[in-house]
Amino acid sequence: MGGVIISEPEPGSPIEDLPWVVVFQSLDEAWDSFTCGPYERDHAIALAEAVAVEEDDVLAAVEPLLPALEPADILADIAELREVNEAEADEEDDDEDSDELEESEEDTDEESEEDEEEAEELEITDIEVPDADEVREGMARVVNRLLADA
Repeated sequence: MGGVIISEPEPGSPIEDLPWVVVFQSLDEAWDSFTCGPYERDHAIALAEAVAVEEDDVLAAVEPLLPALEPADILADIAELREVNEAEADEEDDDEDSDELEESEEDTDEESEEDEEEAEELEITDIEVPDADEVREGMARVVNRLLADA
């Protein structure tokens, strides 16, 4: 039997009503991962579990499909995930000696400054980014293609 990882939103979260996808990957890297969907959450979970029961080397991750309309939306999500990750790391570091904690924070600050310098060098200038309305129109075309194939 394979495994299933299910993203659990807070009860009553609007994320529950979003479309959901299932990312299937090989536990032993015997094949490339792929994504299926969009589905309603319950259907995504049921499909993921059914496949994981049949195949030993499959890991299925059930996740919400977030509608990002602009690069700023994606960057905000990344920043939020980084904050959560840093908060979790800080909780783990609380158990360590304070000297070790200070060294870790200094290293993180130095890495953060280096990352910011690299990001400044990689400015997007020649890429035409669609505006939010164009992205919505594209999403509508994708949904219509999905419905036409059904």
